[in-house]
Amino acid sequence: MSDALTCHRHAVAAILLLGLLLRATAGENDAVDRGREVYIAEGCINCHSQYIRPKVAADVERWGPAASLPIVLESTPPLLGNRRQGPDLSNVGIRRSPAWNRLHLIAPRTISPGSVMPTYAYLFGAGDQRGPDLLSYLSSLGSERLIERLDFVAHWQPGEHPIEAVAPNSALFLRLCSACHGSAGRGDGVIAHLLETVPSDWAGSPKRRPASGEDELLFLCRLIKFGLPGTAMAGHEYLRDDEIAGLARVVQNLETHFPPTPSQ
Repeated sequence: MSDALTCHRHAVAAILLLGLLLRATAGENDAVDRGREVYIAEGCINCHSQYIRPKVAADVERWGPAASLPIVLESTPPLLGNRRQGPDLSNVGIRRSPAWNRLHLIAPRTISPGSVMPTYAYLFGAGDQRGPDLLSYLSSLGSERLIERLDFVAHWQPGEHPIEAVAPNSALFLRLCSACHGSAGRGDGVIAHLLETVPSDWAGSPKRRPASGEDELLFLCRLIKFGLPGTAMAGHEYLRDDEIAGLARVVQNLETHFPPTPSQ
């Protein structure tokens, strides 16, 4: 990887980390503390862990860098939990945006098809602070490991199949991506208006492009697998490499069908 690309990754990380730190006001810290109590009271520990096994490569690839065990054990109570139902949440603050988490808590299968997550819409009733506080807590998790995560993503390579040979997987795109991006990549999915930033219309908006020297298909694979911290673009960490490549091929084809205008 070129020095320029590495510097680009670190610059992005610094901007995102600054945004996270600016939110850490005294009032926000109070909300984080209250949100942790909501997390405990609602039994989230029964389905989600907050401990990434550092010697298990699949853990680190999916959920991000492991925290130091002594630091984890300093918490009262420690929330090691288990992973029998849902993903690890140690780094969920750098893997999912507040808007994504809110939608997932209120209507899980709307934004995550097939999820077994129950609804927690009752936490967001009028005048109920529990839902917003829980979001503050979730958003706080993992910020100190953001740069390490971005470095890992920048070096990740699909391992099982040559991505250039994988066919587009339109059915998977419709199931997992169209709710936000729309069936044709126009940014008009049924829940797009509920996100912090409406997805781009690939027919007329500037495209998200890789840094100079980075392969476009590999860039799309990394974006689809790991998402983009600080935005509503969530990763699909659980998909196989060939499924990730199939989705990347769909995006390439849609962008070919809607080529950039001369001004882009």
